[in-house]
Amino acid sequence: MLRRIFVWGLLIFCIGTSVAQVDQVWRYTYPEFGAGMNNNLYFRIENNNFVKNNEYFGDFTEGYTLMGYAIQPSLMYYAGSDLRIKAGLHVVKYSGMEQFTNVIPTFSIHTKLGDNFDLIMGGLRGDVHHRLLEPIFDPENQYSRPIENGFQFIYDNEHLWFDTWVDWEQFIVIGDDKPEKFTAGVSTEYKFLTGNSDWEISIPGQLIATHLGGQISDFEEPMQSLANIASGVKFNKTIGSGFIQNVSLATYGAWYQDLTEKSGLPFSNGQAIYPVAEIGYKYGLLMVGYWHANNFVAPKGSHLFQSVSDYKVVDESSYYYQPKRELLNTKLTFSKDFLQKIKFSVVLETYYDIPNAQFDYAYGLNLVFNPNFFLKKVRFD
Repeated sequence: MLRRIFVWGLLIFCIGTSVAQVDQVWRYTYPEFGAGMNNNLYFRIENNNFVKNNEYFGDFTEGYTLMGYAIQPSLMYYAGSDLRIKAGLHVVKYSGMEQFTNVIPTFSIHTKLGDNFDLIMGGLRGDVHHRLLEPIFDPENQYSRPIENGFQFIYDNEHLWFDTWVDWEQFIVIGDDKPEKFTAGVSTEYKFLTGNSDWEISIPGQLIATHLGGQISDFEEPMQSLANIASGVKFNKTIGSGFIQNVSLATYGAWYQDLTEKSGLPFSNGQAIYPVAEIGYKYGLLMVGYWHANNFVAPKGSHLFQSVSDYKVVDESSYYYQPKRELLNTKLTFSKDFLQKIKFSVVLETYYDIPNAQFDYAYGLNLVFNPNFFLKKVRFD
């Protein structure tokens, strides 16, 4: 009874949608398009040194530790005021491994189509920059897939932020015995009461669709397309520049749909609700969220929020399945800048599976270094 009172109290208290996708842009840096850099050539370094320890003991995913570094040296050139070209190499190295985990060539073209409208082709402004909820897009995708490649449109003004992209994950040719893979997404937020008001109300919307198939492939498994949608309303109150700086109250509704009904799961659709309360303080934020889901699956989301286990097998053809999930999630972050391009951060996370009385937790450290070194002026004709 007390649990139900708490849950419904939180639902009523958080009629909005959230920053439940805690701002983690310090974990991955995409250089913003700079003004007044016409014809400038830079040598850029993007370096993220990380430790992430996941102490997970439940039925839905196993714990593991990630420790190492990612580094991406590149050349970055502004060919005029509206076009930037960036080329380099992205390298990931886990501690305790002799060889590099990933060595990926990177190339991107970023062009300004208007004052508030950008097109990026090649390496995208991805991962945490999509501002997606953890249940539908796990921030740790930056380790498993550190580079998104494809195309992306971004629109950003005072009221509307809009990001839509296609990440092409696996290319095929005629006769391949592997499937075509890609992820398409839309993330948007419309803001009310902007400007001088201390209050801000916004309506976010998110869509992630994954596809596995391809007409020219000889891959034997059936084509599969899965989609997740999330939306709601978010309330944010700016407090000031003191220790406590803002308070946000929010709730997301989220949905899962198997568009081809060939996933092999015992269900083809599901839904969830995710109320969240968040306090932003001088050095980071504190977040508390309650995840209540029924038959929910998100291929790109954190496995802790799913209705199907990613490792526990029931029999030869199926994984452990629990239709209803209730999860109390908390996050505490701390971040501090050293000089202009060096940032240190800490994250503490807890996940309490209410029906199973299972407590899991995780913590992480990041030291990020992202300088630009001016080389020379190169005229582009």
